Parts: sequence; structure tokens; C-alpha cells
Amino acid sequence: MKNLIILGILVFAACLGSSCQDVTIGFLQTEDAGYNPDTMVVKKELDTTPPQLQEVDNPLYYELLEENPEFYTPELLAILGIFPTQIIEVGAGEDYQRAQWGTPWVSNPIEGVDGTTQIYVSIKEIKTTTGNAEKMWEYLKVYGDGTFEVPLEHDIPVGRYLISLNFRNEGYSKDVNDCFTIIVK
Repeated sequence: MKNLIILGILVFAACLGSSCQDVTIGFLQTEDAGYNPDTMVVKKELDTTPPQLQEVDNPLYYELLEENPEFYTPELLAILGIFPTQIIEVGAGEDYQRAQWGTPWVSNPIEGVDGTTQIYVSIKEIKTTTGNAEKMWEYLKVYGDGTFEVPLEHDIPVGRYLISLNFRNEGYSKDVNDCFTIIVK
């Protein structure tokens, strides 16, 4: 028993004197961090031209009749809700659906960030030579996977904005500078 106590004291003393020190747990790697694509265009003026309705032939109707005329009769297709013509929307503006649903402008998530969870991401810096960085700060959000979001409705001035991020977890903090560009036009 006496030997065990002496051994315990020696191990404790050895830890205090040499190898037992605070070691940061985990890891955080951002060397390969990047976006694909690394640019997002955000519009100030949307093309919300409403679509026009147009009646056109329904190719499915004719394919089914041709494929198996004994089984697919016009009466059966009508019961199934498949008709010779269909009404489609044509000529809608490029941003019509986005405006209808209020869909924000969203980037792809960042790739190449690895580390001990939980990894937190925040905007480190926004640079611009032609816009207003303070306005971009008001509207720009970044989520945990590095996805950027700008709301559909905003008053960010036209310009080119270069974004830098900071990633952190327990014991580590690393910056990824100038990793994403937002063009407001």
C-alpha cells in the first residue's frame, strides 16, 4: 500500500513538472476553404413581368394514345386528368417566381472547412470600393455552413463587395480572407 502511495505521488509530481500541461483539444482546418462559385449577383431591380397563359398540345396525351391505344382511350385519359391540350405560363420575367415567393439571394455553402464541432462562423470584414459596406453589414447573414443570404428586399447600393470570414471552435480561431464576392447590380 505504501508503495502505491509513493508511486501515485511520483506520477503526480511528474505531471506537474513536465508533460501534463494544458493542451488545446480538437482541431480547425481552413487552408482549403473556398466557395464554388465564389461570386453571387444580387439584383436591386427585379424583372417581375407576369407570365401569359397559353394553350398548347399535351405531348403526354398523344404519347399514351400512341403507346397503347387499346388501353389508353381518350375517355380513360380524361378520367385520369390527361387532356389533349394544357395551359402553360410563358414569358414570365426572370425574377417573377423569386418575387412571388419572396426568395432571398442565397450562396452555396463553403467547402474545405474541417474541425472539431461545433464550428462557428461569422463575418470578419466587408470591403468595397464602389458600394457601402455598412449597408451590406445590415442585410448580409452567414449561416453555420458558410452560406450567405441577402433578403430579396434591400437598399444595398450597387457595387462589388468582398467578404472575409472567421471560423472558430473550442480553442481555435482562423480567418478566411476575401473568400466571397457579392455583386449588387
